[in-house]
Amino acid sequence: MNPERPEYSTIEKTAVSEITVKKSRFIGQLFHCSGFDEAQDIIASVRKKYYDASHGCTAMIFGDNRELMRCSDAGEPQGTAGVPMLDVLKGSGLTYILAIVTRYFGGTLLGTGGLVRAYSSSVKETLAVCETVTFMPVITYSLEVPFKLWGKADAYIKQNGILCETEYRDVVALTLRMKKEQEQSFIKDIAEISAGKMIPVRGESQYIKINNGIYRGKL
Repeated sequence: MNPERPEYSTIEKTAVSEITVKKSRFIGQLFHCSGFDEAQDIIASVRKKYYDASHGCTAMIFGDNRELMRCSDAGEPQGTAGVPMLDVLKGSGLTYILAIVTRYFGGTLLGTGGLVRAYSSSVKETLAVCETVTFMPVITYSLEVPFKLWGKADAYIKQNGILCETEYRDVVALTLRMKKEQEQSFIKDIAEISAGKMIPVRGESQYIKINNGIYRGKL
């Protein structure tokens, strides 16, 4: 992984909500989705499930930088469904996400403004019940610490919020994960703590999973 790739947030699992506007049902669904090909498969599956619905409108955002976007009105008047849905997704800050709003017509026309509000509200309601997760890019290092220096090294690691996994052998073997901006100071400080005796070895860069501010393991 390129360590310059950005931190990004997405959803953990599929979320569903339903609203009713003047007897029309709007079933909102959000899916974690890797790209356009997977999105088409999900859209086809949802349309098959709700085969008798009036419309199945979509909006999606992909890419670590949220650079890939697409939406569809699926037969609703142009600009009344897909674009408003996409605007809500843009405002969420999420990526790798697909929104589908399935409409069952209730017999009363909503008008252009009514449709925009209904489709926007459906996505907003679904976002309100979804679980989000953040993937943060980190630099990894391995480091062997003599037991006599472990107290100082342990205190430094905890003070600086560096993620650490330990294995006790004839030395304390560490796997460390840190933000890129911590890297240079870490190398310098470890050298000072050990008088140059401990040499960190750089490993692969990774994404780690942060859920509600808690580290949940590497991706």
